[in-house]
Amino acid sequence: MYIENELKVLNNTQLDYDLRGNFLELLKAIINEIILDKHAFKIEDFNLQYFDEFTLKTNCHENIYNTLYVEINQPNNFKPQKIINKASKSPKLCFPELYYSLEEFKDDLFTMLVSNLDSNNIMWKDKYSVCLKTTINIDDKPFDYYFRIIPCITYFNENNVRGQMYKKNEGIEIEYVNVARKNFEKKNKQTNDIFRQTILIFKNLLLREKNIKDLPREIIETMCYNVPNEMFKDTRQGTLINMINYIRNNSIREFKTLDEQDLAFVSQYKSMSLIYVKHATKLIEKQLIK
Repeated sequence: MYIENELKVLNNTQLDYDLRGNFLELLKAIINEIILDKHAFKIEDFNLQYFDEFTLKTNCHENIYNTLYVEINQPNNFKPQKIINKASKSPKLCFPELYYSLEEFKDDLFTMLVSNLDSNNIMWKDKYSVCLKTTINIDDKPFDYYFRIIPCITYFNENNVRGQMYKKNEGIEIEYVNVARKNFEKKNKQTNDIFRQTILIFKNLLLREKNIKDLPREIIETMCYNVPNEMFKDTRQGTLINMINYIRNNSIREFKTLDEQDLAFVSQYKSMSLIYVKHATKLIEKQLIK
């Protein structure tokens, strides 16, 4: 049953902003130590910023998932580029070769975090990022905090828009974190917060499904971002069904990312699933019309 106000749930009562801030400061201190013997770098070459559902205030999960980008902007770290054969077909964007690679930086971060954190924290690393799980008790109830730290380099696209480039799943991922955040807030202001409320409702409807405990990051936000502003009149059942119909009846392949620098679901530099969006819209509609 669709009960409007029950679905505008923002699960931030357990969010400890001090923990996020303290972890950020710890990382800055660790980076300072890492670069002591790397004279090409100074701390100003590193930009640390969160971008996740808590940044956008669209968090609906019981546990806390934090994504932290550690962006390195130091041109002297780039090795000379190899000459590309111009006669070849449009070459795929290649990750530049670095003297101090992101893999090395990731390993150094992991080692330093292990020596700075106690046994209450569980740490692991995948091929391109460092992960951390810590549990805190609030009102005698445990909440798990997950941090994913993504080392990346500064990237400027053909429009001279600054972004973050990193490796993922044997390919390249490109984010434009600052632009995405600004675009999100702009659309939310233009729709009098209905945009954000709609995202929360859609997420909570999906989390009602038995087999769904977690949602892919940023995908519902992106799906709703491509709905025209004039459709965000209110959060009544009929209005939301109209939005779902708009998403289903338009070419999702042409939907843009939050930063509007790329196509969201068919880009080789953005790992968002077209199949998942189609599946999600069906599930949301099913919940809306119950």
